This record gives sequence, C-alpha cells and structure tokens, in this order.
Amino acid sequence: MKIEPLFFGDRWANTYLLTDENGVSAIVDPGAPTPRLLEAVRGKDLRWILITHGHFDHIMGVAGLKKATGAPVLIHRDDAPMAGDASLSLASEFLGLRQDCFVPDRLLTDGEALGFGGLRVLHTPGHSPGSVCFVGDGFLLSGDTLFSGGIGRTDFPGSDPEQMRSSLRRLVSLPGDYTVWPGHGGATTLEHERSGNYYIGMLLKNDGLC
Repeated sequence: MKIEPLFFGDRWANTYLLTDENGVSAIVDPGAPTPRLLEAVRGKDLRWILITHGHFDHIMGVAGLKKATGAPVLIHRDDAPMAGDASLSLASEFLGLRQDCFVPDRLLTDGEALGFGGLRVLHTPGHSPGSVCFVGDGFLLSGDTLFSGGIGRTDFPGSDPEQMRSSLRRLVSLPGDYTVWPGHGGATTLEHERSGNYYIGMLLKNDGLC
C-alpha cells in the first residue's frame, strides 16, 4: 500500500491518500475544503472516502470531494450524526462557519474488513464516540486517538477519558510493530509510542505492565 500524506494547513487534520497495488485509491480524513484536495485526487481511481472520526477538521472537505468524485463515504455509526450537524462536529464552535453537510454511504463497525488493501476497522472511542483506527499490513491510521508523543483530547462533548484508556490498551496490545499515521503531526511507530509516549507509559504503569 502506498500512503501519501497530504497537508493543508495547521487548522486541518492530516489527510492521507492511499493507493493499492491495483491502482485503486482512498482518501482518509479530507478535512480541508480547498482546491488542493481535488488536485490531489485528479486522475486517481478514487473509490473510498474514509473518516477516522467526525470532528470538523477531518470532514470539511468531504462534501466537495464526494460531489466531485462520487466516492462513497465511510464513517463509524456513532459519529455519523456529525456529518449533518455543525454543532456536533464542533465546526460552529471552533470556526463559526456553516458546514457543508453530507450523507454517509456506509456505517462502520468494529472489526469489519473494508475490502480495500486489507484494511480493517478498529473502534477506538474516547476522543469521540465513533473514533476508529484503520489497520493495515504494518501500518495504522490512528486519527486523533494516538499521536507521536501524545493522545487525542478527551474534554470535548462526547469524549470519554475511560474509553480513551481502553482504546489505548487495544492499540498497545496489537502484536508486533506498526507505522502510525496520526490525525495531526508526524508519523511514528507503535513500538516507539509503547516505550516513549508519556500517556501510554502511565497507562501501562497503572495496569502493572511496566
């Protein structure tokens, strides 16, 4: 799987373009409604728009991208209401702007295989009720669950610190190592976060695992 990070400014989440060995592509978290987003997928066989969670900085480019390409939008069922509500997505709170709403085409569930590049869904609530990670062969698209040296905020409406702790436990218990492509900031590895992430270190210490 080829993974290309696309960045559109500090306000927006990391956007990733995934392309498999057959030339089929997916966009993960098209947050910024900019012409650069459409330029990035021009000439691509885009068949998927994958959303790690429904906060505005991960979805504001979805409506325009779906209209331009016809690609279906996949989001976890617990965050699906954010697709049509600027208050739930925090767009009105943080931006004071109207949200270009969209209707999801498929509601994700924990453990399901996407039928693209071997990706499967790992439900990791805590930052939001419907946060997910997309797990592939040796890589992990972690959204706002896990960052390099950090974790997602748990003080938003719908956030839950205890759910975040459970989700982090799921991630660190994955066998082996993964390249982690987070929703903000640079890439890292799961092994590096197991040993160097303060929040995970405290979690493991409290669990008696280190």
